[in-house]
Amino acid sequence: MKYKDWSSDFEIGIGAIDDDHKNLFDLIRQLGDQISQGRGPGRISATINALMLYVDEHFEREERFMLRAGYPDFDAHKKQHNMFRDSVVALQSFHTENPEDVDAQKIVLFLEEWLLHHILEIDVQYKPYLTGEKAGNPDLLAKAKDTVKTHNVQISCPADQENYVKHFMTLISEGSEEGILVKAAVEKITNVQKTRRKTKAKQLFGK
Repeated sequence: MKYKDWSSDFEIGIGAIDDDHKNLFDLIRQLGDQISQGRGPGRISATINALMLYVDEHFEREERFMLRAGYPDFDAHKKQHNMFRDSVVALQSFHTENPEDVDAQKIVLFLEEWLLHHILEIDVQYKPYLTGEKAGNPDLLAKAKDTVKTHNVQISCPADQENYVKHFMTLISEGSEEGILVKAAVEKITNVQKTRRKTKAKQLFGK
């Protein structure tokens, strides 16, 4: 199994982003080496988990930079991120449940090809906006200023519902298609609840 080496051809010219991409290359190579050397599923799973965490961190940083620069294709770029994140989560789950059924070569080829395509064809498109060569979309610049900060939320829930609550919060936070559906469902339920309570209030307390 052969892997691409990092070179200046893959540099975007933004230090923090180039460092992230280089580290992602290293993680993919590490995963490939572990697979080719027949390392145990525990080691491979740990590397997949590390890849997932690093991808999340990199995507969050890259998206923050793009918003601040007013990159006009931000939404399309973010969708690419969500699709890749979804693939890695699927890999993570599949390897955990069926480690013997995973085609090791397909894992590395998929990760490598996606990263190369994303850097050379997708990421290069935002470079002139991040460097100031092109003016960004003023609406996105305003959105960046108004972006709601994240908060740690502590809530109590039945012990057997904890995983559902965590999953719900993850869907809401990541902005995936499922997360959008969840938010829409919550809004609908909230409206139904408001209507029911209004009706009940009129019955109990109205003239």
